[in-house]
Amino acid sequence: MAVRYDALIIGSGIGGLCCGAFLAKAGMRVLVLEQHSKIGGYAHGFRRRNFSFESGIHSIPMADEGFIMHVLRLLGLETAVERIELPEMFCIANPLGTVTIPSRKEQVIDYLNTGFPGQRAGIAALQEQAALFYGNIVKPLLEAERGFTPENREFVSRFHNKSYKEFIDGIITDEKLRHLFYGQWPYVGSSPEYAPALFFFMMFMMHFIEGSHVCKGGFSTLADALASYIKGRGGEVATKSRVAAVSVENSLVTRAITDRGEEYEAPLFVSNISPYILHNALIPEPFQGKRWKRRLASLSPSASCVAVYLGMKPGINSLVTPHISFWYPSLDNEKIFSNVLRNKKDGIDHLILLKSSHAPEYPTLTLMNFVLKSFSSDWKSDKMRIADMMVKKAEELYPGLRSCIEVMEVGSPATFERYTANTGGSLYGFENTRLMYGEAKIPVTTHLPNLFQVGHWGKPGGGIWNVMSNAYAASKMIIR
Repeated sequence: MAVRYDALIIGSGIGGLCCGAFLAKAGMRVLVLEQHSKIGGYAHGFRRRNFSFESGIHSIPMADEGFIMHVLRLLGLETAVERIELPEMFCIANPLGTVTIPSRKEQVIDYLNTGFPGQRAGIAALQEQAALFYGNIVKPLLEAERGFTPENREFVSRFHNKSYKEFIDGIITDEKLRHLFYGQWPYVGSSPEYAPALFFFMMFMMHFIEGSHVCKGGFSTLADALASYIKGRGGEVATKSRVAAVSVENSLVTRAITDRGEEYEAPLFVSNISPYILHNALIPEPFQGKRWKRRLASLSPSASCVAVYLGMKPGINSLVTPHISFWYPSLDNEKIFSNVLRNKKDGIDHLILLKSSHAPEYPTLTLMNFVLKSFSSDWKSDKMRIADMMVKKAEELYPGLRSCIEVMEVGSPATFERYTANTGGSLYGFENTRLMYGEAKIPVTTHLPNLFQVGHWGKPGGGIWNVMSNAYAASKMIIR
């Protein structure tokens, strides 16, 4: 006999857990099924010896007055997660020099006006744009408890088919300052010429207004807090429970069946997994939506990466001072990203360095280099070859770094796909491109009336802020 719940969530990423928490708040008995042994998706962490590593997330905007804390307050979880604000937003090193951007709005504006006095008008225009974005995208979410309003399509449509480079070039004229803004492109996984203006600037705007934060104890504490909320209201969160299929009757999903043969019934289902898996594998073929299959066939997952997780000696904190650094040997961001898309990797032409100091005596450093899963058919050996090149480059940038390494673990697109079930090891859901922004992010609803979708494959896209805003909006639509 199948066990019955009010709502069943497939996948325990932050999107699924956040949506599940709000459904639980509305009085539903919620079940979350997770294929991995840990919850959280890219928000889960892991340990090697005494070192704790973040698997994929390294900073989020989390100010008291911001949206994430607003969501946690609505759930009574505002004290369940302890935040640490980073002293900088990011550091960029390229042929024009090395620049470190402060953490918050006031310091950023002072820094830019002092360093680029000829760009004051453009800097003021960027502040105006940030205020517009905040008013049209963030404010409605903060006021949703008084009445939920859907996305402002008129505002969003202004940016369709417009690249982030076009957006910045229309405001900033100084080449060095332009490249400072371009250089954040790893946050969205697409080069400035390729990436959509709306999504890219929104990512910058949230950190600009709220600062950049980490969670003490890791971002898994956020996943744990949301899971505890669900369980505290009569729900369950089950790990090692991969959903192998769903049953559909009369165009409604009726139950989920795990790979161990367990069956669960519910009147409501929410998918927090790759839509490729949901629409091509879990839904029985006679009930698969032809429109959905065509849509998915025309889109591509975002880039993945090779990630080198390094447990370091305490001396690394004085050797590598920024917490988030982007290095480029060239100003041609489009060529660098094109090399990723063409599976060209003769050497290292970009490097992301992410330092964590949660435990000062056991600091960690994560190196990342974008790559597609299709680059290799033998990731077990190729990831080590690429990792060696990455560590060698990091040593060139920070002489003495290699001697500080005590622990090393390497992840590849195949690793991320295996642990998170994100197709191709995608880091951001669908690739972020200006040509598809309006279509590339899937809606909450599906062709089956009681099946919904949340997570970084939907609007607005990847990143904790975006995923939680997607989940919160989805819960409002579902409950309504």
